[in-house]
Amino acid sequence: MVFDQLSVVLASLAILIAVGYTAQLTVKSDVGVDSLPWVGLKTGAFAGPRTRIGSLGKGVLATMEAGYRKYSASEISFILPRSDKSMVILPGSQVKWIADQADSVLSAQLAQRNSLLTDYVLLDPAMARNPIQEVIVRRHLTRSLGSLIEEIEEELAVGVTHYWGKDTDNWKEVGVFETMGKVVARSSNRIFVGLSLCRNGEYLDPAEGFAGAVALSGTLLKLVPAIFQPLVAWIFVLPNRFHLYKASKSLIPFIQQRMKDLKEAEKTGTPRPDLNDYTTWHIKEVELDGIESTPPKIAKRIMTLNFAAIHTSTFTATNILFDIYASPMADIYVKEIREEVEQALLESGGKWDKNIIAKLIKTDSAVRESLRISSFMCTGMDRVVVDPHGVTMSNGLHLPQGTRLGTSTYSIHHDDSIYENAMTYDAFRFSRPREIAIAAGKARTEGNGDKMQYSVKREDLAKLLESKNLATVTTSDTFLSFGHGRHACPGRFFAATEMKLLVAYIMINYDVKPLTIRPPNSFIAGSIIPPMKNTISVRRRKV
Repeated sequence: MVFDQLSVVLASLAILIAVGYTAQLTVKSDVGVDSLPWVGLKTGAFAGPRTRIGSLGKGVLATMEAGYRKYSASEISFILPRSDKSMVILPGSQVKWIADQADSVLSAQLAQRNSLLTDYVLLDPAMARNPIQEVIVRRHLTRSLGSLIEEIEEELAVGVTHYWGKDTDNWKEVGVFETMGKVVARSSNRIFVGLSLCRNGEYLDPAEGFAGAVALSGTLLKLVPAIFQPLVAWIFVLPNRFHLYKASKSLIPFIQQRMKDLKEAEKTGTPRPDLNDYTTWHIKEVELDGIESTPPKIAKRIMTLNFAAIHTSTFTATNILFDIYASPMADIYVKEIREEVEQALLESGGKWDKNIIAKLIKTDSAVRESLRISSFMCTGMDRVVVDPHGVTMSNGLHLPQGTRLGTSTYSIHHDDSIYENAMTYDAFRFSRPREIAIAAGKARTEGNGDKMQYSVKREDLAKLLESKNLATVTTSDTFLSFGHGRHACPGRFFAATEMKLLVAYIMINYDVKPLTIRPPNSFIAGSIIPPMKNTISVRRRKV
């Protein structure tokens, strides 16, 4: 805590020192495109700094929404001022174009590094420049997910019970963001490091702290002009180093022991299914790399993975609970999701597996709808033009090298022409079409003695195929919470499974008092932060 406070104080001083430099910059120097309209530019004295400061709070959302209505609806790109570097906002119709561009033309990785300042905040440039952990998640975690469902569910159950309690008579006030952060940290690390560390506070607390520190330090450091960032970054990342140091005291010995266990298992030919987790996959993936195979390097990779998993899934879990229980339809949503989960478990004999998860259509819809309406970011599909010659779009617009571009994710997700009553949380928005399609697409049987004939109407088949694109993990040009295309979040399959299991466990085992109003999210430098201090009343159900 002392390190966190010291970092904020020193960072504030650094920002004040840099104000003079910032004041000299004109916002328009960010983007070398003269033909596009700007939105949100200030005029008069110190227009540049005032414009940048204005983009830090909720004002950027109103500015972006105004640009979306005025320009995007007419298929016109516009430029949105940002606190660090302004960006070209392309119409939603160009999402596919962005996704289709080669990495040598538009770079998603560079955009991410610039946005999060990963070279500094992750304490090792290799974490984002050579993201081995993403490859392993895509290659191993997604493929192994079915066999890990019981472990994920067990850890979620243990975590929720620990933080929400077992009292079936009295209501208990719990902090949503706080408890969800701890539950998510446990369940994620059950898959990252296994049972021996996922409940160990000496590791888990700094792992969770690291995830929060990375996000905070990146946000603060972006307020400093890029020319000064290498000089002052060490101040901002002091908490990150502290949390890494604390976690490594448990994590490095654990990795060293895992390496010994794997060598022994290989030597004796003894199967070790109990070692089926991310740490094992990572060790095997890098065993021939002299640098990446060292325990300290692997520890950094695991901590980076913790940031990616804990940070976003805590946001998601918090938003889901507030979206459901603050809805006027909360009682109906809870009743129907609970019935769906109970029926699925009845059919499986109480055992969780991937087939049961697939049956939770309403639960899946409630998660996807929360991701839609409670987006993490105002913008999405962020890219940087890296081709030295720039890139020319089909409409003739030329974007020079270095241009930052993206789409207005928030505006697309809240567009009434795309989603009916887009500003309203409708938990079953995505399950209704799926249920209709499944019912319509079931083969009709016609009896003819012992011979059965099956037929499906063409229009029913089309509905069924279209409905398959409404699952939480499925991205599209109108659902961008995980990005879209080949750079879509590789961990979304794990995250979606984790969130559905979490919702299912809470619905089955707890009553939650509905809220009269949904606590508002906050807007900081283009990020959308869920309520961090608000509570809900919970009580264990008598089942």
